[in-house]
Amino acid sequence: MKVTEHVEHLLRQGKKPKELVELGFPKRVVTRVHRQLRKEKTAVQTKVPEVAPQTKTQLQTPPESPETIATIWQKVQSMANDLQRIDSLIQALSEVTILMAAACESGIYRYQTCKYHESGHCSLHTWNSQDEIPQGIGEPVRVGNEEPQWYVMPYPFYCAMCIAPLENHIDDLEDKLSGDPLSGAKHQFTCNSCGSKGWIAAAIKCTKCGRENYFGWWPKNE
Repeated sequence: MKVTEHVEHLLRQGKKPKELVELGFPKRVVTRVHRQLRKEKTAVQTKVPEVAPQTKTQLQTPPESPETIATIWQKVQSMANDLQRIDSLIQALSEVTILMAAACESGIYRYQTCKYHESGHCSLHTWNSQDEIPQGIGEPVRVGNEEPQWYVMPYPFYCAMCIAPLENHIDDLEDKLSGDPLSGAKHQFTCNSCGSKGWIAAAIKCTKCGRENYFGWWPKNE
């Protein structure tokens, strides 16, 4: 039996709308059914009474008690909330799966092009024993006989998170900048004459025509 039918049945038995709401039935459903019954009652009172034809008596299932209906309704609401949470988890899982697939593809590429990849294992990190190797980064590999070391055959996801290429790139940039005498000069220079900071220019010369020019930073015209 639907919730609307239960509410209608209870109202016809003399239950008050307030009592049904307190039992847990939705207020909007109780209000709508109560209003509909009032309209039907008004319409019946305006009609001329007619003799109803005799009909065969049919057995009907006895209705559930209001307390039982309220309990069933609460369980249905709880199930609906659980289904909503499960749907959110499924959506989040699909997004994580996409990210994992993209990370694995990136990891495979980095594994194949990494300079630390030697004979199937990563030579960037070593361990003295297998127990020291963190779980989940790859398959342990023992290399050497006299003084063996432990390496790993890294999983693609671990290669995707590796920052060694970035560190190497930063080291290269630092080496290049350290050999440039003007590196950082803009932020360190202060003129002894006017006291301005950062406004510097270096003379450069075209090696083809011999023309000289200046390259640097100039203050805006005030």
